Amino acid sequence: MKTIKNNVIASVAKQSLAFMTAVGLAFGLSACGDDSSSASSNEPEVSLTGAFFATDYTTGELRWIDMDGKVSEKKLSFHQDSRVAVNGADLYVMEGLSKDNISLIDPEKLESDGEKAVVWQVSLDDNTNPVDMAFDGDKAWVALQNADSLIQISTKDGKVLKSIKTGAFSNGEEKSPYVADIALDNGKLYAIFARYDAMWTFPNGLLAVYDASTGELKDTVQLLTHNPKNVIVSDGNVYVATQGDYNANGATDADDNRGLEKIDLEKKTSKMFVSGKTLGGGIYQLAAEDGFAYACVLKTWGAQLLVKIDLASGKTETIKGVPDPEFVAVKDGVVYAADRTLESEKIYVVKDGKAAALAWPKGAIAPYNIALF
Repeated sequence: MKTIKNNVIASVAKQSLAFMTAVGLAFGLSACGDDSSSASSNEPEVSLTGAFFATDYTTGELRWIDMDGKVSEKKLSFHQDSRVAVNGADLYVMEGLSKDNISLIDPEKLESDGEKAVVWQVSLDDNTNPVDMAFDGDKAWVALQNADSLIQISTKDGKVLKSIKTGAFSNGEEKSPYVADIALDNGKLYAIFARYDAMWTFPNGLLAVYDASTGELKDTVQLLTHNPKNVIVSDGNVYVATQGDYNANGATDADDNRGLEKIDLEKKTSKMFVSGKTLGGGIYQLAAEDGFAYACVLKTWGAQLLVKIDLASGKTETIKGVPDPEFVAVKDGVVYAADRTLESEKIYVVKDGKAAALAWPKGAIAPYNIALF
């Protein structure tokens, strides 16, 4: 690993404010929910609703959303292929291929201090491409999409603590099995691998289950379909969202070759829970909370669908009012969806099934992914 970049002091005192779970909305509500009943006294505290990364595939910028639902006029510049993650009151930016950095940011200092809000930045091995983080106390597992390993880092300073070799799952001559997503639950680390090759052909995806403490491989499960995108755990059940192969138009078909799979860990099998035929296409990205999943469905580019899935019954409902959702996040029942439609790019907020767009700062570029506090 490269050395840590000490561009700022590696320890910043965290403020202790009253935690608010209310989420600011753009359609006349200052908050939703009652923080006096839903907040825990020992939860971390921030004055933002969330943060998001925006990109035009040339430049990238981090912006944030306050509790009134306002998108920041200010921004921080990052590599055009980056992702954001939240752990309590901490914000992380993962800069992708060719930068390969992870930065810890103090969200309370973004508005006032700009770049000085960066607590630490660690530079990973070249071309490892960090794409996801799963947090466990003062540690975090990191998915390195272009590497042959997963790594565990300290959230205090970014130093690497452990490494799990994944090269055995690679397809053919490929070095990497191309991890797509990871999740932590009840002492287990779940990782899904797309296993594509240089010709962009996809075999069936693979789920691997590790001991989250030791990194020991416990099980693998072959998926039914191709191109897995997300793994989630809900009520002890493991689900994997798959996009499947692209069609001639670069989108996906509404068929049984993609969808939401449900994993049986005891039998080490997977079955289709909700197929692309029901969803309207393959799942491009998925988020879940309290027994419901929210899927960005790639029906066609420029007109994706936002679909709510009941993880108990498998029933689906298409959410209206979000023209082209490419990324989704959910917190306290409120859904945030990033719409990248040309000339109308913005973030939509969905509460009680109704969608409204956040006011968009002049000059802001299209949102790509979102993390909520």
